[in-house]
Amino acid sequence: MKKEIYAPLLILSLMTSSPSFAHSLEDAEAELQERERYAQFVDQPAPAFSLTDVDDNIVSSSDLEESVVVLNFIYTRCQEACPVHMNLIAEVQEQVNDAGLGDEVEFITIATDSEDIAGTRDNMRAYGRNFDLDPANWRFLYRSENESADTTRQVAEAYGLRFDDVAEGVQAHGVVTHVIDQSGRMRARFHGLEFAPEHLVSYVQVLVKGPEALSDSFWDRIHDYFEKIFS
Repeated sequence: MKKEIYAPLLILSLMTSSPSFAHSLEDAEAELQERERYAQFVDQPAPAFSLTDVDDNIVSSSDLEESVVVLNFIYTRCQEACPVHMNLIAEVQEQVNDAGLGDEVEFITIATDSEDIAGTRDNMRAYGRNFDLDPANWRFLYRSENESADTTRQVAEAYGLRFDDVAEGVQAHGVVTHVIDQSGRMRARFHGLEFAPEHLVSYVQVLVKGPEALSDSFWDRIHDYFEKIFS
């Protein structure tokens, strides 16, 4: 089929298959729910925390207000689910920064390790290097020297996740990526490792720019597609 015939047909197909444009946050969430089966939209206060980064600087949840926060928990000694989870976070961060939202969005990863602090922080730094995470808007948090070994696991439990030591170097746990708005309210949980990063990014755009951002991203995808076809 010739490009000049195919293009109008594709536009018609995209328009008829696309969701109606969002006029409120609830509309945007309903549209995204149709696309992303692993998303759960909520509206509740996000549990507070005060932890330290790899350089022993204190970071509190209250410091992050006025930014959208993408928050996840990992066990840094995990060799299966956690590296996959961090790869997803890296994809989300790249797309968020490419969309020009780097100054509006903070990425927070909290380590749940019960082992020594120095070794855990070394693992944290290695994750940053291995997944090319941008330190400009991503921080890895852990407990301080004077806090108990289960400090960050208690924080995870406040967010609805358990990280249980089941053997040396092994924790049993779930996988959830949390999205918190600028007022400190939990707005979404993306469950597991199979959600599409672009759907989480779309929701972040909605929280930063408003519900109309979902409609804008739809037309941006059409523009980018045809730019590739005719370039």
